[in-house]
Amino acid sequence: MAGNTFGKTWWGNEWLKSLTHIDYANRIPRGSAYARKGAVRSIDVTGNVITARVSGSRPTPYKVTIRVPLFKKEQTDLLMKKLLEQPALISKLLNRELDPEVFQVARRIGLNLFPQRWDDLDMSCSCPDWAVPCKHLAAVIYMMSREIDNDPFLVFSMHGVDLLDELKKRHVEIEKEQVMDVPEFVTLLERRMPKEMGSDLFEFHRVDCSSLRDIAEPLANLLMPSPTSCMTRRWPHSGSRF
Repeated sequence: MAGNTFGKTWWGNEWLKSLTHIDYANRIPRGSAYARKGAVRSIDVTGNVITARVSGSRPTPYKVTIRVPLFKKEQTDLLMKKLLEQPALISKLLNRELDPEVFQVARRIGLNLFPQRWDDLDMSCSCPDWAVPCKHLAAVIYMMSREIDNDPFLVFSMHGVDLLDELKKRHVEIEKEQVMDVPEFVTLLERRMPKEMGSDLFEFHRVDCSSLRDIAEPLANLLMPSPTSCMTRRWPHSGSRF
């Protein structure tokens, strides 16, 4: 896995930056190589719990668990109240676009979307290393930046806040994507179903050619009496004029 493929978006980079900022022991970068070489075998985000399996020195992958703190209902209500005061942000949210200003709105009311200290995250790994985070946890943290790159709304859903669902609760409707009903190809063919069940062949209409005029003789009359054969034709010598 060559090259820096983590934290490509504003949100993914902010996730990595916040964790690196509080990593005084420089443990997070140790997991970068693990993440790049594909040591994270699986990763799953369910609610505010991140679970993963990471390969290590033992045959069986280690089990990693990271829990993100949930926002309280009153915190979520205040966040939505402040967001609804800015129609431009709501318009972008309805288009499933998460503007970085949303982060600033959350921060102004005291909500930390990204961890500010290590005990903001409840982390554990089944490896024998006592350090938290160990390199297996650090690898999962790097992989989560990629997940956030692909879906920035994860930043909120990991705190138990579904922004789009919260908008619906406040009667801000999100238009459903229009899906065109494309007929199957077989329905576009003119065909008659077989009379006997079990037959896999279609019985197509045939064109009746019996009324077409035979033009072989008229075509033959158009030929010269002694057509020149390409096998016996003698080309002029070089320099001759045609």
